[in-house]
Amino acid sequence: MSQPSVTAPITRILPDHLKRKLEKHPLGRNLFITAIGFYPENTVREISELRGAPVYTLLYVTQGKGWLEAGKRKNRILPSQYLVIPKNTRFRSWPDPKTPWRIYTVQFSGRLADDIFTYLGKGMKPRTIPPLVGRNAQFDDILHHLDLMNNIENLLYANFRFYSFLGTFRLTVFNYMKKGADNIIEQCIQLMKQRLDQHLALADLSRETGLSASYLSALFKEKTRYSPIQLFTSLRMQKASQLLKETQLTVKEIAGEMGYPDPYIFSRAFKLVMGVSPKKFRERA
Repeated sequence: MSQPSVTAPITRILPDHLKRKLEKHPLGRNLFITAIGFYPENTVREISELRGAPVYTLLYVTQGKGWLEAGKRKNRILPSQYLVIPKNTRFRSWPDPKTPWRIYTVQFSGRLADDIFTYLGKGMKPRTIPPLVGRNAQFDDILHHLDLMNNIENLLYANFRFYSFLGTFRLTVFNYMKKGADNIIEQCIQLMKQRLDQHLALADLSRETGLSASYLSALFKEKTRYSPIQLFTSLRMQKASQLLKETQLTVKEIAGEMGYPDPYIFSRAFKLVMGVSPKKFRERA
């Protein structure tokens, strides 16, 4: 996605009366933005909280470089890096004069703010993340809706969107595709989805990918926390649950659809993944 053609900073600061309103709102009190800013190259000399702010501060650099100084610690921030500065921390940050940054900043609070801070990574060390299509568009959408922040619907929407924006800072298997391990995982998952009605063994995946079974198994556990066969079984049971809910097929027929000639083995596998038997699942659906 192309970057916005902006030559001046864009900032929004939530007034105190709206902060108090969100702190009491059942849908807003868990997490909300208190200030937000977008600074293109050559538009800012310093971003700082010299007294410390009672909120968390996210700094995300997409281009260029800069520095962060907090107490005795000084860190260089490079492209595609972010960090979250703890509450009540005095800091100052500034761009590298030779390669000035393009930086996104958000200050946030709420009942879940401490948990979000832990989720994104404690400490003052910048973390590198790959560029992600849509991340900056989400930020732009938040800014756009905060133009009319006195409208509570706009304000809530912006903060709901903020959850999604923050989620992109933690990598998942599907966050990005590249050659190597991540692409292999995706290839295997697509192969599994195509063969939900068949018996698929680790040896089959090994043969398809050209990797040893032991390496492929270790790779899956590292990237997905599943073994390949555990993931395949989970995908089959998810499909089976859809058939139980949306069709009148018997359990035996669904077992056959999922490649299980023995419905009892299918039922045991279903209960292991879904927590209930196929019969009870259908009754609750």
